[in-house]
Amino acid sequence: MQSELMALMMSGDSGISAFPEEDNILCWKGTITGSKDTVFEGTEYKLSLIFPNEYPFKAPKVKFDTTCFHPNVDMHGNICLDILQDKWSSAYDVRTILLSIQSLLGGNFES
Repeated sequence: MQSELMALMMSGDSGISAFPEEDNILCWKGTITGSKDTVFEGTEYKLSLIFPNEYPFKAPKVKFDTTCFHPNVDMHGNICLDILQDKWSSAYDVRTILLSIQSLLGGNFES
């Protein structure tokens, strides 16, 4: 988890960030910013990321703490995204998760 934190901090991706909560490396708070030219532009969304002990072999539980009106986000902030469910791969990391959620909100990205 420490290496993921360093990789995320060094990535230089705009509009995404995440850090562990206080003493628990398995509980993170993340933020994504709505992408330009979308209805979400300029809005900062807070997320909770809870990593299981089996991570990276099991997907983290990710949900919006900020209200987000989107067809793939329910009223409790739960996100319907295949890579967080049946399409999870241990190749994914925190950066991939945040970029995927940002993309879900209508963003276009260059890698």
